[in-house]
Amino acid sequence: MTIQEVQESLMSGRYPEAVNGAADLVQANPRNAQAWVSLGEGLQLLGRTYEAWLAYERGWILDPAAAWVPRVRAQVGATPKGPVAGWLVRALTVPEVSVAAALIVRNEARTMAAVIDHVMPAVDEIIVVDTGSTDETIAIVESRGIRVFRYPWNEDFSAARNFALSHVSADWVLWIDGDEVLQPDDVSVPRLVAGLFESIDEPVLLRIVQENQIGTQVEPNYDMSRFHSTRKGIRWWGRIHEQLGIEEDGRFKGDLSRPVVRLRVTHDGYQPEIMQSKQKLQRNIRLLRLNIEERPDDVASWGFLGRELLLSGQLSEGIDALYTAESLAVKQPSYGRLAEVRAFLTDALLGQDRIDEAIAVTERSVADSPHFPGGWYGYGKARLAKALRLLKEAREGFEKAQSTAPGYRGLVTVDRAIGQWRAAAGIADVAKLTGNWIEASAIFNQVLAANPGLEAVRSQVLEIQRQASALSQQEGRST
Repeated sequence: MTIQEVQESLMSGRYPEAVNGAADLVQANPRNAQAWVSLGEGLQLLGRTYEAWLAYERGWILDPAAAWVPRVRAQVGATPKGPVAGWLVRALTVPEVSVAAALIVRNEARTMAAVIDHVMPAVDEIIVVDTGSTDETIAIVESRGIRVFRYPWNEDFSAARNFALSHVSADWVLWIDGDEVLQPDDVSVPRLVAGLFESIDEPVLLRIVQENQIGTQVEPNYDMSRFHSTRKGIRWWGRIHEQLGIEEDGRFKGDLSRPVVRLRVTHDGYQPEIMQSKQKLQRNIRLLRLNIEERPDDVASWGFLGRELLLSGQLSEGIDALYTAESLAVKQPSYGRLAEVRAFLTDALLGQDRIDEAIAVTERSVADSPHFPGGWYGYGKARLAKALRLLKEAREGFEKAQSTAPGYRGLVTVDRAIGQWRAAAGIADVAKLTGNWIEASAIFNQVLAANPGLEAVRSQVLEIQRQASALSQQEGRST
């Protein structure tokens, strides 16, 4: 059966048939997240809730951003353990694969104990490379029986990471930073997903989920390629914002398959006070400039430089860097961050009130990346800015007409109604369109008081009253 046929069986109430079909699909391809979810749905409808949760969770591990997760967790996530059919046990079983965790650290005493303690049960070995700590970082790591390798800092994160990679003996390696704590619910995930992807011949980079704590908000980042086989020739490239890839014809090749898995790390390193204390932006900008000096056509470095310059408040220079990244990306189709570059560029241009330029960028964005929500959001935001500017200019025009009408004595005849009420009504229209209903209502009523026969203005007043009444009733029901 195909996944569509499985779904049709579920919708038609043929649950055993759907379960059998989905079981065949996951046995044929154990990395098929949709098949696992359909299997879970079928088992749940048959009342086999514990087995359903096992299938659902495998689907969740393979699709961590799935919208169905909160609903299903509430329904079956706390189901007590029960019997599991032999075929499902076999489908869930993956080959045993050894996994290492590798860390590049420097002055991470604040978080080092939690980082090591949380990742230790999830892996078979831990490789820690220190690039010059002056705090208790090394002592904390060594107190847990882990050897620390020293690597003199040479302004090159990839060099340090590749040094660490040379000491890994496990089949797979998970890269985490010294301020990233593996979430307890995902301790079993590294070995599991390594087993799931071990049989794939071509190099694969697995993306993990970095959950960034910024203030009181938690922002998940699904763009962290951090988990890979150690036997596929994969290594790190670039001084800063380093990337994983392979060497092909003497050049970096990064356009590899990059599935995302539910392997979550909690990260607070982007908190403003931490960023400032470590001067991360200044360091990143310096290293990115070095990257570009060495490789002027490195589109990734131009894109990251633009972003870091914007974050440091250097808007004009950041915009120039992002434009360079965009022009280089057009010639390098393997670059996967063009949509992100254009999103940053749109915001920066709007920040400088360069609205028409921003609109042009969004047009290129949605044409090239029609499935990227951020591009469409920027498309709308840029046009809203244009509309608000036009409304502001429209009000200025109406106000100028209103102020010049009484003293006009020119040769060309002017519509007297402009000074009497039309300009004022135009101002009220703008107020209404910008959400200032109170001002709009007051102006319309003034116009109507001076010109009682203007039915068009009267209808505007009545419409504002009707909408205000409907809104008030809605608010009353919600409270």
